[in-house]
Amino acid sequence: MRKMILFIIGIAASISQGETKNVKPPITICPRVRFSGDHTAQIATAIFAETLQDIRNKIENGDNEMFPAGFFHTSTEPEGVPEYYNDMWSRDCGRGVIELARLGFSEETKSISRYFLSHITFKDHWGRELHKTSPIQMSKELDGNALILSSICWTWRINGRGKELGTEFCNGIKPVVQWIHAQMKASPYHGLLPSISELSGNPSTDYPVYSIFGNYGIYTCLTEIEEMATACGQTEMAKIAQTLHSQMEKALLNLVSDGQKSYAPEGCWFNGIDGRNGRAYDMSEWDGTAWPVWHWTRQLPYILDYDNKRNKITGPFRDIHISSYELLRKWMVRSEYFRKYGFVSNTGWSGMGGRHDETMCGYGQGFFTQAALLADDINVYSKCLEGIARLGYDGNVVDHMSHEKNPFVMHECFNFGNYEKALDHTFGVHKEGRKEIMENPGDEGNLVQESEIIKAFSIVVGVSHENNKLTFMPRLPWLWDYMECKDWPVADNKGQIHRLNISIQHERWLRRCTVTIEGAEKIDSIDIRFGPFPRLIKNPKGYEVENNKDGCWIWKRNVKTNKIIIDL
Repeated sequence: MRKMILFIIGIAASISQGETKNVKPPITICPRVRFSGDHTAQIATAIFAETLQDIRNKIENGDNEMFPAGFFHTSTEPEGVPEYYNDMWSRDCGRGVIELARLGFSEETKSISRYFLSHITFKDHWGRELHKTSPIQMSKELDGNALILSSICWTWRINGRGKELGTEFCNGIKPVVQWIHAQMKASPYHGLLPSISELSGNPSTDYPVYSIFGNYGIYTCLTEIEEMATACGQTEMAKIAQTLHSQMEKALLNLVSDGQKSYAPEGCWFNGIDGRNGRAYDMSEWDGTAWPVWHWTRQLPYILDYDNKRNKITGPFRDIHISSYELLRKWMVRSEYFRKYGFVSNTGWSGMGGRHDETMCGYGQGFFTQAALLADDINVYSKCLEGIARLGYDGNVVDHMSHEKNPFVMHECFNFGNYEKALDHTFGVHKEGRKEIMENPGDEGNLVQESEIIKAFSIVVGVSHENNKLTFMPRLPWLWDYMECKDWPVADNKGQIHRLNISIQHERWLRRCTVTIEGAEKIDSIDIRFGPFPRLIKNPKGYEVENNKDGCWIWKRNVKTNKIIIDL
């Protein structure tokens, strides 16, 4: 018998970048997720793995003379119309670092965070692009500043929560915190901060909007800053962050509709206040059009709470969040494209056409998927995840796709009509000879679009850790019956990283669900939420049941074993 030798090639590379001769590089442990069930589960598995690696490939480690260590490319490579390979967009990089930190990439996030702090665009805050100081629009990307601040706090947590690193970061962000303080003090709208941004609906204007998404982002990151400052003995910064957080909580109430000043129904968030006249900014002026933004995905700011350790809709604005979600849900689910494919529109198909009504993978599909997951809206998030699988997988396209390198990573923009025709669905509108964003090839690997999708999958996994207590709340679609996580990281309050191997298996034919968790020996207790299940008419075993509109969940508290089975 001939001897057989098996060679295994790890394309995703467990070895970190920056290898030098005669120096053994450190090992980077990369978490992996596998889903099973319908065909979208298999595609989702590939999208998570390939997208995560594509994000990591955009980080410079210092061996490229054109880009310093910590430079985080917004585009995967210098091709496309437009492309952002030479740019670091604050929003993109902030979200990217948060997700990398959430997945345990400590060294990479530390390198990028230090780049952030050495490139504060306007000395006291970041611009839309870190390295560009003009024109004026570049100076007020409020959501980008919030995400970068949050990412720096996440980097501190995943790197051990140490006093030395935390002090370095607190000193680095001090001018930005002071800028927030000054902006709130000078605000004509009760402490709300101005923004010029895609996520405010005014990226091409010279006037600001005091928007819900950017201001809510500042609200959440101030709590994170307070946590880091307190732990590191930076009492003055902690006190300032706490005070500003309380002030912002009151200021945000000015963005709740009374049903008269805004098109948004009473009790819902509206987009923002127009800096020119103090009116509700319900109609966006963007690309020479005026289109409704009072029912678009940016008005679900509670998805930012997930960055601040909230895995459900909760807190002082809970009722407003729920009302806002129900409004957006009404607009989204009635669409033909949502029912057929799970595609989410930016605006709920309000009739403006082009990329306005169709989606961007992050701001549209990613945002609403996250919102539906955190709302435990099983039927809706099941369709949304189907949409992610369809938008991310290009194997059904029969014509050549421009700049296509990886069939499993997300593009920037999509055309749903082209998807139906098996054409390149990453384009907007086609006009001969034009080279602009409406005709672009979607910027395959656009950083923020990828990162928001990775965040959505992290919510599906549903692992959180606080005060040495693990909570496992997986949110599988109805037709996904298995999820396996390898080397999933959780950081405890002492900064120690625990690597968990987790699985959940639904055997609906047996009406049984099994969860296994390995690697949690040093964790005090585990709470597990099993599901989703159809609503229980009877509960003879006396399970702790959490009902919602579409189904129910079963809780097991203070689990001490690594394997537990629920039989209905």
